[in-house]
Amino acid sequence: MKEASKFGKVAHNLGLSAWFGGTLFGQVALNPTVSSISDKSERGRVLNEAWARFQAVNMPAALSTLLGWRLGGVREDAELRVPGLTRAKDVLLGGAAFNTLASAVLGATVASRASEGFVPVRSGTTPAPETPPSAARALRLLRFFSNGSVALLAASVIVSGLIEAASPKPRGLLSRLLD
Repeated sequence: MKEASKFGKVAHNLGLSAWFGGTLFGQVALNPTVSSISDKSERGRVLNEAWARFQAVNMPAALSTLLGWRLGGVREDAELRVPGLTRAKDVLLGGAAFNTLASAVLGATVASRASEGFVPVRSGTTPAPETPPSAARALRLLRFFSNGSVALLAASVIVSGLIEAASPKPRGLLSRLLD
C-alpha cells in the first residue's frame, strides 16, 4: 500500500467512525432523551445547541470519509479486489452525504422558525402541538433524512468490513506502519 493510501485509509476510517457513531448517538440517545425535559422550547434549545456542536465534527468527518475514499487510494485498492462492493459503497456514501447535508439544512431551517431557535418539540424530530407548521414539516423531513443517514452509514460500515475481509491478510500493525 502506498503512503497516500495509508493516510487515505486512516482519514476514511476515522471519518466514517465519527460520522456514523455521532449520527447514531444523536438518533437513538439524544433525540429521544430530550423528551424528559419538561419545557418544550428548552428541548428545542438543547437539540439545536447539541446538533450545532456536532456539526463541527460531523461535517469534517463526512468530508474526511469521502476524500479518503475517493482521493486517498482506498477506493482504488477496493476496486481491484471487489468491484461490486466498491460500487455499492459509492452509492451508500453518496446517499449518506446527501442525507447528512439535507439533515443539516433542515435542522437550521427548524431553528430559524422560532425566536432564538427554540422551536418547541415533543422529542428530537417529533413536533409538539404548538410547533409552527413550517417547522413541523421540516422536523418530519428531518426525521426521514436523519434515519436515512443512519441506515446508509450502517450499510457503509458493513460493506467496508466486507471489503476488508476480501483484502489480503494484513501483516502486523507495526510492520505496516514502518513500510
